[in-house]
Amino acid sequence: MFRLTYIGFALLLLCSCSSESPTRHNDFATLTSIEIVAVSSSIATQTSTKLSVIGNFSGQFTRDITDQAVWSSNSPTVAAFITAQSPSRVTGLVPGTAVLTAAVGNVSTTFSLTVTSATVRAMTITPAAPTVPKGLNTQFTASGTFSDSSTQDLTFDAAWSSSDAAVATISNTAGSNGLAQALAAGTATITATFEGVSATSPLTVTEVVLQSISITPATPSILSLSTGNFQATGHFSDGSTADITAQATWTSSKTDIATIAPGGAATTIAPGTSSIGASLNGISGTTDLKVTGGALTGISLSPATPRLVKGTALPMTATGSFSNGSSRDITGAVDWTVANTTFATVSTPGGNVALLNALAVTPASSPVKITATSGSLTANTNLTVVAPLLQSLTVSPSSTDLPAGASGQLSAIATYSDGTTQDVTVSTNWTSSDSSTATVDNTGVAKGRVHGVVAAAGSTNINAAFGGLNARSTVTVRSRTVASLTVSNFPALTVAAGNQVPFTATATYTDGSSRDVTVDATWTIDNPNVAVFADSQNQPGQVIGVDNGSTTLRASFGSKSQTVNLTVR
Repeated sequence: MFRLTYIGFALLLLCSCSSESPTRHNDFATLTSIEIVAVSSSIATQTSTKLSVIGNFSGQFTRDITDQAVWSSNSPTVAAFITAQSPSRVTGLVPGTAVLTAAVGNVSTTFSLTVTSATVRAMTITPAAPTVPKGLNTQFTASGTFSDSSTQDLTFDAAWSSSDAAVATISNTAGSNGLAQALAAGTATITATFEGVSATSPLTVTEVVLQSISITPATPSILSLSTGNFQATGHFSDGSTADITAQATWTSSKTDIATIAPGGAATTIAPGTSSIGASLNGISGTTDLKVTGGALTGISLSPATPRLVKGTALPMTATGSFSNGSSRDITGAVDWTVANTTFATVSTPGGNVALLNALAVTPASSPVKITATSGSLTANTNLTVVAPLLQSLTVSPSSTDLPAGASGQLSAIATYSDGTTQDVTVSTNWTSSDSSTATVDNTGVAKGRVHGVVAAAGSTNINAAFGGLNARSTVTVRSRTVASLTVSNFPALTVAAGNQVPFTATATYTDGSSRDVTVDATWTIDNPNVAVFADSQNQPGQVIGVDNGSTTLRASFGSKSQTVNLTVR
């Protein structure tokens, strides 16, 4: 009983769906009859008209099946199907009557067509005097009034011409008759001629106009408290495209989730989705930006209680805790302030870098407050600035064996009269005595990183100058061939969205030695919607999960590469 009822219901549903979808092909309803539909049952000689065939399927539904019909005329000298590109178009050849037949399979029907001797008396063209932007098309139609007062569409039968083909062309090809293409700014006269009678219309072509705007990246995912750049591309009427990022007006539908500045620079604030829009000259485009990584719940600073010697600098780090349980470096995303800039300043050269600069000695009982702020959340630390006498300066390590193409970090350590020591690497002036063997970085947090020149071999001194003292480290560069490259966490790792994970690249050479080349490797991630680098310039190998999915992390060094499959959840 249940099966019979279910089958009956299914058949009823099937029939119901079919009757509501008259254009859908079927294999269960039989074609029972067809009908020929025409604009008129009579046409003038040397004119044509297109016929249509409507099929009736067992009385359940009807649909156009013109493309399946086979046509014939019982008097092809009076009217015939002579247009190969349009098989259902019949042309009147001489006055008389012809019976036209359409057949679809074994079902057929007829239509009686009269060809008259009426002659054309006047013609009109529409649209009249159109204006079209360069690159676009416009369809002209021609209508004729005949001696028997009848009217006919002569678009197909007329001969079309343009007075200036450099401004606009017009088609005489079957199927696109009367279609004008605007090529260059200016005016051309469009003419339709039939049996010696003509009609004209001016066509004005204007300069290109903006048709649409696309925004890239499309539907990106970006971490909260991060930045991202959008680009707007304008698509114009002539098929050309142009970068209109700078000219467009940018908007964010939810400014509590993300804001966007002129030029397409977006700043994310909290998790959610916001529609990013770009508009110009009344045309707009949008894309959805998904902000991930949780909402910021707390900030911690490192070092917790910095102590600096006057005239030195120290990198500061702000770590954010987020509502989804993740944590990551947000040094570059917070606003840094100093309670009294007489004693210290904070400089932010870019990326996740903040340098605390000691300018003057603080009172013994009054350290200066350093504050990191994001929204309503703040974190504070107290800086003490002292001025003991510099006693000595050393560079660590004192000597380095470096493969060509690799780098190593040197540190400058100052010893003071009060018995304290301080890392003054970022405050030291670094130079190489032979830059053809090894070079050394001397800017920002990269100071003190020494690089073995590719294909060079030999030794050089790296000099550190600070506070009137000098120290050096000897660097020996040797030519070595990389045999393999390994990446920590190979071959796969799962990361929580918003968490920051460090990766290390190690090169093994043909002589059996190995070296950490994390800083020297080239790192790539193939899907930034899944994971990104925390700061590719200042924190190589540091990866943050963005949104659910999988991506491939690749490290390349010395013609070798290694990949890690990274899953974010």
